[in-house]
Amino acid sequence: MHEYAIFGHDRVAIGRLLGTASILVSGGIAQVLTFATQLTGWSGFLKASITTGAVYFILHWLFNKWIWKAPFLDIPDLSGQWELCGRTLDENGKTRFEWAGEIGITQNWKHILIHLKTSQSQSWSYTATLAKRHSPLGGWLLTYSYTNDPEVESVHELSTHRGYCEAEISKDLMSGKIRYFNHSGRNTFGVIDIKRKM
Repeated sequence: MHEYAIFGHDRVAIGRLLGTASILVSGGIAQVLTFATQLTGWSGFLKASITTGAVYFILHWLFNKWIWKAPFLDIPDLSGQWELCGRTLDENGKTRFEWAGEIGITQNWKHILIHLKTSQSQSWSYTATLAKRHSPLGGWLLTYSYTNDPEVESVHELSTHRGYCEAEISKDLMSGKIRYFNHSGRNTFGVIDIKRKM
């Protein structure tokens, strides 16, 4: 998995909130420890300092794993498997090839990985951005760059290459349309229709 940017989402502000929450929670823990064990001010400060770091670590882990999916944060969870039907186009927009496959997306708050697999090759993302579409139709724009490697059986007709995708994801996060183009080894472009597997 690699890091990705979410436009309109301030990860620094979330870090500040987690830090503030850690201080408040650890302060409460320190008071309980001080009362329960009759510690001196110095010992309480030492334990509170250790506790603050531990609390921040736990809160950050929980946020990265689950809390980021809360609806009020407005970050789409694209994780899972998506069916795809792809069409490689010619310069006139006519279909040259049709192909099928699937996309697997692994995502948490900080990292994402988009893995596309067909019978002939596999692609792995190495950069990505996510932006909300602020219109009555809504939805999301996922853009990513990838490296594609042919399967051993297809090496004689395909070559390793890099490419770029723009995926328009529907508001309900159940379908989308991807525009792609390749370079550095295979100069093709086309469209991919995707549908989330349930």
